[in-house]
Amino acid sequence: MRELLQHRLMRRLAGHSALEQITARTLGLFRPTAPLPRYRPAGYFPNENRVLGENGAIFITARFRSGSTLLWQAFDRLAGFTAYYEPLNERRWFDPSTRGEGTDETHRGVQNYHNNYKGLKHLSALFSEKWTYRNLAMGHSAHSSALEKYIAALISHAAERPVLQFNRVDFRLPFLRAKFPDASILHLRRNPRDSWRSTLKGTANNRDWNLITYSDHCHFYLLPWYRDLAISYPWLLADARKTHPYRVHYLLSRFSDLFAAEWAHTSISYEALCADFAGTIGHLLMENGHTHSAQKSQKGTPIVPKVCPFDLSPLEGLMAPRQEGYDHSVDADFYTAEEAAAEALLKAHLPNPDQD
Repeated sequence: MRELLQHRLMRRLAGHSALEQITARTLGLFRPTAPLPRYRPAGYFPNENRVLGENGAIFITARFRSGSTLLWQAFDRLAGFTAYYEPLNERRWFDPSTRGEGTDETHRGVQNYHNNYKGLKHLSALFSEKWTYRNLAMGHSAHSSALEKYIAALISHAAERPVLQFNRVDFRLPFLRAKFPDASILHLRRNPRDSWRSTLKGTANNRDWNLITYSDHCHFYLLPWYRDLAISYPWLLADARKTHPYRVHYLLSRFSDLFAAEWAHTSISYEALCADFAGTIGHLLMENGHTHSAQKSQKGTPIVPKVCPFDLSPLEGLMAPRQEGYDHSVDADFYTAEEAAAEALLKAHLPNPDQD
């Protein structure tokens, strides 16, 4: 349980900035070198809207509250795919004794999360809860035979093309690229201000929070992930008594996006799904990995290109965007200042800030 003790130590040192920094750097000496993506301006994705390959598994990577469950439902409905919901979730969907039957009330239309996990209870021999909380950053040369075997088992068990919808591999994309070179990685993102409000579950943003007073309102692993990543990247640490949790939320969202810009095959936004749900998914699934150009038959008549080889009618009624977006006007200046501080930190510590 060495890793668990590390997290406890980091939590107890919160508010003692110098000691926290020293501890993080010391613990980091016992970890492999963590991967570093290049810095890119917010909103710039060189892999934006690229189509997926025709073969191999599809790995979906997304932050929490980004619409990833919606995307999983889409693939679960489409013929030709076997979609696994959050394979690294500690509820262990393959085990009836741990998974339960409850669903998040915001996941409209979801009856359960475990249909495609039938017959996989033997995976408990490989599964580890530490995948959710610890060693979150993994490079190309990282070694985790259990994780590799677990993912490979899900892929081989799938009756049709496997789709694995992850919320816990943001910083493990280099590892996935190295171990599963035939897979396509699909990145889903959402406006960080909206995902922040969503994680608060109805609680209003409090400008006076810091990383200590926010603890009771922390959902979706924000602080545990921050502490673990700080062991791999000590420069992420800030004084807990002077740092608002939104800065950490934004920092991890942007860091996650930068990993995806570097190592995912394609990137889409939740906002694009809201604007054109079937069209966005249809574009991802175009044939032959590219848009067909218009061609002519031997008689000279135009051949209309087939945009998507899949029947998208099962997606009808699945997308139900919010009637009104979140109103951020009260905190707009606050958000802007926190985001600017996070951007400055990333730009100072990531390589090649002026490339691309």
